[in-house]
Amino acid sequence: MYKIVQSRFILFSLIFFCACEKDADVKIPVVESKLVVNSFISPQDTMIKVRVTLSQPLFNNSNSVQFSSISNATVQMNNGVNTKTLIYNSTENYYSISALQFPIVVGETYHLTVSTPDGKNVNASTSIPVVNSTLTFSSHPLNDPNQADLYSIETKWNDSPGAEDFYRIFYFSKSTYSSNDTIYQEGFSDNFSDKGNDGKLFDQNFKVYQSISTTGNLGELFLIHATKEYYLFHTKLGEAGSGGNPFAEAVQMYTNINGGFGIFAGFNQYKLQVAL
Repeated sequence: MYKIVQSRFILFSLIFFCACEKDADVKIPVVESKLVVNSFISPQDTMIKVRVTLSQPLFNNSNSVQFSSISNATVQMNNGVNTKTLIYNSTENYYSISALQFPIVVGETYHLTVSTPDGKNVNASTSIPVVNSTLTFSSHPLNDPNQADLYSIETKWNDSPGAEDFYRIFYFSKSTYSSNDTIYQEGFSDNFSDKGNDGKLFDQNFKVYQSISTTGNLGELFLIHATKEYYLFHTKLGEAGSGGNPFAEAVQMYTNINGGFGIFAGFNQYKLQVAL
């Protein structure tokens, strides 16, 4: 008798819960696409480039991971005195102007404005730090039997006291083969703030794998003296691209584009040739 009552209870429960099912009516919020602007400027530039695309809202039923390029925007840059309009390059999908027409100068502040015929308007500002030419390095092989071409590179540079400074250091290996193909490959990169190290010596060690080519072990070491927006953007970019943990929380990218997304940032670079 107990088994019969139990079976009837289970059957009734199944019928009850099935009867309670109904289609969910969830209203997806309407999110407008915004302009995405990306541009980095420095005194070493020969061309000033600005890429303008359109963001994809989270709920847009699109399977594409590509941003749509905007070719009919008005892109202008000014230094407080002169204003220049950048021209769209349909082959490379960016707006540009020669640095001969609009030089990037240390200490100046630059303003970028982008507008489109449908009424979208964004703007951003950045400045240009002085170059830091105090970078030095030393290198030696690590003599690892399993990684014969692994080197240690010790970098040092001095920070100027009294100001908030930001840096990015990175290394590219340069390999040229018998086919005359030259391949540049990033060996390492990292971002630094002088918070807690103001006016002191930076001393950073890196490991780099250098492949053997017909030109030997060559590379280029860069010290970027950057603006705060440059530093924050690349720090967030590193967080978003590292780890590969499928359970990690999404990283909200830094942006200084008012009214849109992206980055407009200035920097100054110092480069050393490296022969390992």
